[in-house]
This record gives sequence, C-alpha cells and structure tokens, in this order.
Amino acid sequence: MQTVESSGHAPRGVERIKNVNFLVAVVLATTALFSCSQPSGGASNTDGSGAAENAAVFYDSLAIPDFTVATIQDSAGYSSESIPKDGLLLIKIFSPDCDHCQEEATTYLLKKDSLLNIKTVWIAGSWVDLTAVQEFAELYQLADLDPLAVGKDSDNYLVSYYGLSGIPFAAIYKDNQLLKEYKGSVDFAELIAINNGTFVPQPVDSVSGGE
Repeated sequence: MQTVESSGHAPRGVERIKNVNFLVAVVLATTALFSCSQPSGGASNTDGSGAAENAAVFYDSLAIPDFTVATIQDSAGYSSESIPKDGLLLIKIFSPDCDHCQEEATTYLLKKDSLLNIKTVWIAGSWVDLTAVQEFAELYQLADLDPLAVGKDSDNYLVSYYGLSGIPFAAIYKDNQLLKEYKGSVDFAELIAINNGTFVPQPVDSVSGGE
C-alpha cells in the first residue's frame, strides 16, 4: 500500500483515489438516508409552489384533508368524506418497496391489539402501481387491521399537501384535528399511548416535526 509522505502531500494518483472514494462514500450515504424518499420531486404540482401552499393550508386548518384515492377494495375509490370525524385516525403514506414501510406494517400487525381504537388509511404515492399495493396489503395482512382504505394517491395530492420530501410518513388525528405527525418511522410506544388516551400532545408548529 502506498502511504502519504510526512511532508503532508500525497501523490496525485493517491489524491484522485481518495477523492473518488470520498464521492462514493457520499453517494452511498445519501442513498441509504433517502432509500424511502420517492416523494422528492414526486408532487403533482409542476410549478414548485404546490407543496409550500398546501403546507400553509395544512397548518391553517389542522382538520383531516379532503382527498379521494383509488383503492384495492373499491374501483370507485375512497373519499375522505367517508372518514368518521370523531375518534382516532392514522393516515399512513407508504411505498411497497420501502424497507421502513415494510417494517412498520409488520410491527403494526404485531401490535394491532394495542391499537384497536385507531382507524387507518394506507395510501401509496402515484409512482406505485395499484397491483403492487394489493400485493403489499396481502403480504403484510393489512386486512387484519380493518383499514378504512388501502390504495394510492394518483395525483400525489397528499404528498404535496403535507409538504413531503420522503417516506414513510404518518399523520394521526383525534376528533378531526391533527394530533401528531411522523416524518419518518412511527413511534409505536407513543402510538399505543395515543390509542389508550394517555398521550400528552404538544403544539403542532412545523411541517418538519415528527420522529
């Protein structure tokens, strides 16, 4: 192995190798960090203004957003108008090929008896084929969770609405008001506390908040 001389100056070949290795390390680290980050650039608004505008609306009104998604249960789709406005609701945005999303689905199934008070909606982004959503639902037995809907947001409306740059993401509502959001993996201990009514909420003041 060629070593760097004590003068502190490495041969040009060594410097090039070091630079290449550094760039490779940066690329690998970035890939790992954003392995489930499909929504970046995936919003349906092409002028770049939609995410910011919808994020502002999000925090002006913390109620469940109005949306319609294509679902695996009903070809006519599912509208948020059908969501009960009392009780607890978890809106889960995922992608079938996201490792973190797969882990969360597995954990949710294992802990489902401790989360019975929370209704769920599982929504994939527009880049996902509905067949892949169906396969994900079957593999992770989402039917056992008795979800209100499992489907895809064909227009990426919710990705834009929540101002997302990556997934997984979840927003939980209580009595039609935002209680907590998770930009990243869900904290299941906290989710169980929410289910049991022992969670002490903090003011929601940033779209970048969450675990």
